[in-house]
Formats: sequence, structure tokens, C-alpha cells
Amino acid sequence: MREVFPQAAEDAFRLVPAKFIPVELETQVIAMEKPMTTRSSEHSLITPFPDIPLSRRTLLQATALGAGAAAALNIDGALAQDEPVVGGSLNVAIAGEPPTLDMHQTTAGIVSLVTWVMYEPLFTYDDGFRIIPMLAESHEVSEDGLTNTLKIRQGVLFHNGEEMKAADVVASIERWGGMSGHGGALLAATEAITIVDDYTIDFTMTQPFGTFVASLAENYQGCAIYPKSVIDAAGADPLTEGFIGTGPYKLAEWVPDIHVTYERFEEYSALEGEPIGHGGHKQQFLDEIVFIPAPDEASRVAGLQAGDYHYLSTVGTDQYGALSGDASLVVETLPPSDIDVIVINWRSPLTGDLKIREAIQAAISSEPILQAAHGEGFYRLDPGVMLQETAWHSTIGEERYNQANPELAKQYLEEAGYDGTPLRFMSTHEYQYLYNIGLVAAQQLEQAGFTVEFETYDWATLVERRGDETLWDLFPTSYPFSSDPTQLSLLQLCSWPGWWCSDETSATFDQLRSESDFDTRYGYWEQIQSNFYTEIPMVKVGDFGSIAAMSSSVGGFLPQVQLAVPFWNWWLKD
Repeated sequence: MREVFPQAAEDAFRLVPAKFIPVELETQVIAMEKPMTTRSSEHSLITPFPDIPLSRRTLLQATALGAGAAAALNIDGALAQDEPVVGGSLNVAIAGEPPTLDMHQTTAGIVSLVTWVMYEPLFTYDDGFRIIPMLAESHEVSEDGLTNTLKIRQGVLFHNGEEMKAADVVASIERWGGMSGHGGALLAATEAITIVDDYTIDFTMTQPFGTFVASLAENYQGCAIYPKSVIDAAGADPLTEGFIGTGPYKLAEWVPDIHVTYERFEEYSALEGEPIGHGGHKQQFLDEIVFIPAPDEASRVAGLQAGDYHYLSTVGTDQYGALSGDASLVVETLPPSDIDVIVINWRSPLTGDLKIREAIQAAISSEPILQAAHGEGFYRLDPGVMLQETAWHSTIGEERYNQANPELAKQYLEEAGYDGTPLRFMSTHEYQYLYNIGLVAAQQLEQAGFTVEFETYDWATLVERRGDETLWDLFPTSYPFSSDPTQLSLLQLCSWPGWWCSDETSATFDQLRSESDFDTRYGYWEQIQSNFYTEIPMVKVGDFGSIAAMSSSVGGFLPQVQLAVPFWNWWLKD
């Protein structure tokens, strides 16, 4: 196996041995039987804020993640229950430099992490992962499902002092729709967008679009609402300035590779009431939130122990033992919230061949990879493309999961006429677990008969390179918790890197997206998962949980971080 390290010395990136402390990860976050509706129309998937009708089951679930979240997940009660303190600057260590602060441009999780304090969506999720309004006031669907009427809140200010109006919302949706696969699908199903007045918008659909609201609640590459003036100036080009939202914190300074600093937006238009999941009232206790790129995990850990950082956005589970013994820190385990995959480039001359993809799938043995990446007790072997903690989990295709069969892989290679052309396997040194996934998987592929060229980049460079179909064949990544399969990045068919472009899957996905009945949608979803294993756009490795590591001075932390970290509700005790 040939290793290429364009930006760092080889000895800086070693496989971390699996010296981990087993932790029970069976706590379930949410297992809703079906999306909740609140109008007579079956097409509406939105729960109005704040009056949320709950069944007995969802009431129990909401309780477990609402006021009782700390007890339900063994979080130190002091984190959730200490008296809030106003003031202070929260320092968050992040694993690398965000490639942009333009939410519309990328699915990269690091961009979502650092920008949702600045931006806000029309809809978000409560503490039971039900959709609630954020910048929207209400949403109604006509009986025939062909008209979506969206009302937005009045008096909401952007950071530049302008009031958010319907023209800003339409401009944002249209720009986002030109960049996001999910947004593009929504616009493709929209015949016309009509601004009724400054706070009311009608969307005339070509066909019922059952996931209208879910699309607008997307977290990664989400539909953040920008001022129309900013969009008119930038067009489809990435924003390089004018990063303006409606959120509780506004951008103070961005110095690439040094820090991204936000300060409290004093004119923030907060919702009344209490915080609820990722929505509701946003507290704004902190004066500043500072995100500091720290690519080396050892440096991040040392910085936390020294008091330079208050929170680590990414920390390997192998650090649990060392960090949990430090009285100045709080370290907690979190439920499984992410899925590791190895993405395959369908447009590559090599991996565009189904037999080659079948060989890759057959060669992968998940458990050694997961042990190297996360450690015993921090992962789960499971074939589901959606997590067990959701209503969408399925075991369809399990016979093709975790095959660990190099002999079968060699048979597929022979059938493909494989001539030794190197598999270009990109990975990153900024996320140690992704590096370990790539390294162990590359070794398994070599054992199955592939020639592998293992290339390591910083994450921002990898994200840039994965957009060029000529530069790679494989890369490891993880995709986060999603409450609805239509929000999965991998289902931005034909557009997300890897370019899973199948007529059959695309047609089934269109049906999944347009339908509103859960049982019907679940049938479509199982067909898509079956295709995932037979068409092989990527190889699922497994599910994993993580740890949260922070200073004991942090207050307000709750473990519902699957979609975003609500830093706006945190405070510093001293």
C-alpha cells in the first residue's frame, strides 16, 4: 500500500490502538412510530410551537430528552441544573478549518457546527425530534396537497438591522435550492412561488411534496435564511463576506486557521417561552463563542486540560480514560448518533464497475475497522442505513453487510478483469477515527487483491477534492443522525460526491419524498436500502457513539447534539 501525505509528516498519523473503556450505549434517543401531524390534512408533518400534542409514547420520549435529559442519559446534574451565569467567552476547539461559513454551499458538518449560532432555519427540531417552527410562524397545506402556504414571523431582524421579510425567504430558498440536492428537489416539485405579502408565501406544487417542511428543517447544508441584499450581491458564488443571519450570535471576526468568533446579537428576536431541543427560546448567556481550529487531537486534549478550551467538538473515544480522571473536566458518553461509511466514486473508470464495487463490499470486515476507529463499547454492528434510534431502521440487505470475505472479493476482481489499477483512497489526519477507518480498510482491500494508494489530506482539502470525480475512488466519512431518510446526504442522488445515480433508486426516492403516509413511505425506504446494498454507492461500516468532553465550568449542556450543538443555551460558571 502506498501512502501519500501531502501536508504533514507520515509519523504524525499513526493508528491509535484500541485502548478504550467499554461503555453501555443502549439508551435510545427517539423511536417515533411515525411523523406527527397536527392538521386535518394528512400532508402536514409540522408540530406547532409551543403547543405540542403528545401521545403517551412520545410524551415519555420527550420527557426523557426534555427536563429529564440529564437523568435519562447519566449526564452530571450540575451541567443541566446550575444557575445560569451571563457573560464570558466560550472557547470551542474544532478539528480543522471550516471551508466556508456559507451554509448553502456544503454538507460538511464542521460548517453546520460553527454557523448555526449565526443562522436560523424556517423549521427545526424539538427535544423529541419533531419538527417545530423557528423563523416560520405557520405552515398549511391545501387538501389536494398542491399548495403550501408559509407564514413567517414578523419583526425578526437580521444582523445588519434589516427586518426579515418574504423576499428574503424566497431568495434564500431559491439560492439554497440551486446548491443543495434536497433543495433542488423541492424547487423541481414547485411550479411557482408567490409572495402574497411581506410575511406570507404560497408554493404551488406540481405534485404533492410530503417532505416540504422536513426539507426546510435540514441541518447539514440547511436552508439558512440570508438577507436578499446579500444574496443579490453574491449570486451563486460562495460568500466571502457579508455572513449575516438572524441567529442569537453575529460574526465578529473570522481569521482562517486562527478562529471564528461570534458575539451576542443584542437585537436578537427571541421566541417567547423556554428552550426546546434545537428551537424555542435561545438564551444568549455567553458574550462570545469562539471556534478555534486545532487539527491535532493531542493538542486539543492538552488545551482542554490546560483550560485553553472549554469544549472539544471532536475527541476520540480512546481519550475517555485519561480525560475522565481529570477533576477539572466533565466527560460523558453519548448514544450512537453517527454511521461510518466508505464512499465509492461511481464516476471513476475503476469503481464505476459494479463488480469492483462488489469486491470492495465483500472485502470489508467491519469489526476490526470499528475497533480501531472507536474502541470496544463505542460502536455497534448493524446493517441499517438509518439508526436503530429512529422509526426508519431496517435490516433489509443484511446478508451483504460486514461480509469479511476476501476470497469472494478476489472472485469479483477476477470477473471484473481487474488489472492492478490503484484504488485512490483519500482520508484525513484531522479526524483520527476517519484516518483509522481508511488505514484498516485499505489493508483489508490489499489483502483481497487490490492495489491501494492511500492519500491523506486535511479535511477542508479532502472536501474540496471529493467534488472532483477525477481525483479519487474512495474516502471514509460518517453521516449523522437524521430523523427522516430524505435528509441523508447520500440521497442527494447524482449530486453528492460519489454520485449515486440510479434510475430505479431515483424513482423510488421521488415516491418517498412526495408521499406523506408513514407506512407507505417506509416501504419505499426499505426498497432504497435494498438498492444501497445491491447498487453499492458506499459500504456501511457501522454505528458509533461518542464522548462529550468539556470543562467543569460549562453549564447548560444537554446530550441532544445529534443535529447541532445548541451553544446558545450554554453558560460559564466562572
